[in-house]
Amino acid sequence: MAKVEVIDYKWVGKWGPFKIKTQCGECDFDTALIKDMMKKEFKGKDISFEVKPWLDNWWRVIWKFAWHAPIIMVNGKVYSQGVTIKRKEFAKYVLSLP
Repeated sequence: MAKVEVIDYKWVGKWGPFKIKTQCGECDFDTALIKDMMKKEFKGKDISFEVKPWLDNWWRVIWKFAWHAPIIMVNGKVYSQGVTIKRKEFAKYVLSLP
């Protein structure tokens, strides 16, 4: 298995005069879920996990047709957006990558 990079773009951040002032329950759930998976399902695997603020990085994801947080990217590809991920499906997907 080659190195896998998982990035979670959460509904937080600021850009110019704009600032997100509300909280996203789905974003918090996905972050907590993936952090737990890093300790269990992905322990010892070459998988990195990073959380980034969506508004600070909107231009990084919009060109990949991802605009609705939470956005979960795996190796630069959109895995999920706008919904919470399912643990077993996500684990199966990540662990099946070459």
